[in-house]
Amino acid sequence: EDLRIDNSILSQHAESYRKIRNTFRFILGNLKDNYDDLNFEGVKVSDLSDLEKYILNRVYEIENSFQKNLKKYNFHKLYKDLLNFCNLDLSSFYFDIRKDVLYCDQINSKKRKDCILVLNILLKCLIHWLAPIFVFTTEEIYNLIKKDNKSIHQNTFPGIPKKWKNDILAEKWTELQKLKQKVNVAVEEKRAAKEIGSSLESSIEIVTDKKNFDLLETIDMAEYFITSKARKNLNKDNKLETKIYVKKADGKKCSRCWKIVDDKCERCEKASKT
Repeated sequence: EDLRIDNSILSQHAESYRKIRNTFRFILGNLKDNYDDLNFEGVKVSDLSDLEKYILNRVYEIENSFQKNLKKYNFHKLYKDLLNFCNLDLSSFYFDIRKDVLYCDQINSKKRKDCILVLNILLKCLIHWLAPIFVFTTEEIYNLIKKDNKSIHQNTFPGIPKKWKNDILAEKWTELQKLKQKVNVAVEEKRAAKEIGSSLESSIEIVTDKKNFDLLETIDMAEYFITSKARKNLNKDNKLETKIYVKKADGKKCSRCWKIVDDKCERCEKASKT
């Protein structure tokens, strides 16, 4: 009764391991094994975009949770928090948004360099946090990126600077994530009806209240919602719920980034020349 185990439970753990391993694969693939062992205190958070600042805030929150669970020997909660962070915060959210920047922006664009910086931070944190759980996997990754003939298990856990904490930004992105969930549902309905293929074939319009309207002013909507085109309109009657309208985007598909553009994709033209 202390610990239940059967084939279904083992399958669930195997799937969880696969998701975490894929998180590492994504990071390593984009870093191209060019790992930079950063001094966290020296990271200039103020120079980063809001999305990167939000992810660093989540790193700070996970670190606090990790230390508390470690001291209480609550290893199940510790592991579940890390799994959810990899699966929900990173793979399904941050990576999904930033993969377009990583693959299609100019190699030295500020947005791409900021993302690479955060990927370095995430890699350092994850291999140390998960070292007691995935002993061999983290050792293999550590040997790949460090190549110093040492073991990751000789290291201490990374300390996360308190300046990474940002409650205001966390509240903002929590609200934006609620809007993203609504947009995802609306886009999936159009995909199910075979009106569009991927979300990049869509053009969306969000009709919402003043609070959400102002919130959307602070982001690149098409980038955030992973669509080709996006616009917003103010719903003057604040009692009405947010409405999402999705249609097939007009224009032609860029063969490089797959976005639908009116004439030519200027970003891809610039990036292909670098």
